[in-house]
Amino acid sequence: MDIQHTVGWTSSPNGRGTLDILFNNFLALFVCVWTVLHHNLQARHDGYWTVFRRKCRWAALAVTAPEMLTLFAVMQWNAANISVKQMQGLGKQEWTRIHAFYANAGGFLLETPNFPAFPINATSIHYLCSQKRIDIPEVTRDNIWDRSKADHFAKGFAFLQAGWILLQIIARRSQQLTVTPLEVFTAAFVIPSLATAFFWASKPQNVAEPTVIRVDWTVADLLLAAGDAARDPYVDTPLDFVEKPVWDGWRRRPSLLHYGGLNQRPLVRIPNDYSPPPPTGTEATIVWAVSVVHAALHVLCWSFPFPTATERILWRISSLVLLTVMAVGGLVPVLSTRPWFDFSFSMLWIWVREARKKTLARRWFFSVVVDSAYVLYILARLVILVEIFIAFRDMPEDVYFEVSWTSFWPHVS
Repeated sequence: MDIQHTVGWTSSPNGRGTLDILFNNFLALFVCVWTVLHHNLQARHDGYWTVFRRKCRWAALAVTAPEMLTLFAVMQWNAANISVKQMQGLGKQEWTRIHAFYANAGGFLLETPNFPAFPINATSIHYLCSQKRIDIPEVTRDNIWDRSKADHFAKGFAFLQAGWILLQIIARRSQQLTVTPLEVFTAAFVIPSLATAFFWASKPQNVAEPTVIRVDWTVADLLLAAGDAARDPYVDTPLDFVEKPVWDGWRRRPSLLHYGGLNQRPLVRIPNDYSPPPPTGTEATIVWAVSVVHAALHVLCWSFPFPTATERILWRISSLVLLTVMAVGGLVPVLSTRPWFDFSFSMLWIWVREARKKTLARRWFFSVVVDSAYVLYILARLVILVEIFIAFRDMPEDVYFEVSWTSFWPHVS
């Protein structure tokens, strides 16, 4: 039996070293996170550190659970498509997906007499246009895109960097060279990140100032004209009676209604996790497929010679937990889109939906299963995040061998 030599920290004068591997993968992760995140507009009074902490929270989510970011992106993409169809039904052909994304990100601020200004999403704009309360906002897609700080060069660089990591892994495996767990982790991260980038391609990025819509009618007039539909007190804005029904029974957990700077009503910004309407069966299936592929890639390190047998077992268990949770547990959101599905459960412990029939099984069965899956998922993630770093203390020697790219060139005899 061949004995595989192992080494610790390796410098890189004659080949790739430990620092090279760390730098290239961290660069790919950082650039992907930086370019893929498309936050909603900040509130006017939000300071630098408020915005910074918010971005850090979402960056952490992007790295630890990138498939969840894909879920939000695909729901917002669906909402934008629905908005375009609705507005075109009113004859507003100039309304595009970019307008809808901009609206749902809090890009339009409604100012009425004697009431604080508040953001209105695409559903509210359609309602107000249909009621002849406002005209379609006079802002073109080019105007919106000019406000966006999307860096196409950075996005292109991110895709090139991600493609290079994937190419390296394929080439190393074809030449029977060992691939590090960090490289596998990065490659797995790239899959949902590419999907997220696709669904957010039309969403403006890092817009600072909203478009203000000023009207001369009052909120009281609007609610009075709406009648019984607007009889309940609002939770976020006076247009809840328009925006909330499309959530199809989903609601933000009450304990989180004021979390993350949401302590003012009406809301002064639309939170990043507001993604009406909920996913359709097709969208949930897309996210499920992306999640399964993402989790399955971690299994590639099944035979990696970790420093200890315990670490190898922990990686195998963790990768299987990720795959099982995504393959089996990920079907729950898909099933939840079916009309017959009537069970209580939550998404990320942020969004909850109660069963219509209040039986014990309907209230707790899927809720317990999904919550338990989340706990197992988090534990498995933590193990993998720790192992991709500590494994560098004792790596197989061929981890630091360079790929012989010339061997892929066609030879002419």
